[in-house]
Amino acid sequence: MVQEVATTDLGDCSALCCQFDKSGKMLAVGCNDGEIRLLNMEKGCEVQSQFKAHDQSTVTSIIVNQENSVVYTAGGDGIIKSW
Repeated sequence: MVQEVATTDLGDCSALCCQFDKSGKMLAVGCNDGEIRLLNMEKGCEVQSQFKAHDQSTVTSIIVNQENSVVYTAGGDGIIKSW
């Protein structure tokens, strides 16, 4: 049986995509408002940081690289960015 282990309030964000980093300690979430939220999983899904990734668009895809040093986002605006 699957059980819920943590919940967090993302505010105005409707999460469209997410990916854990390779350590499993951080979850990157892409939102419908064009923002990315980075959640610290060791602190119970606490929002560690958030920033605007795509000004006029949603974040449709998010990937964390193997070294956990870069987050890539794709937006509904057709633009791919690295952070």
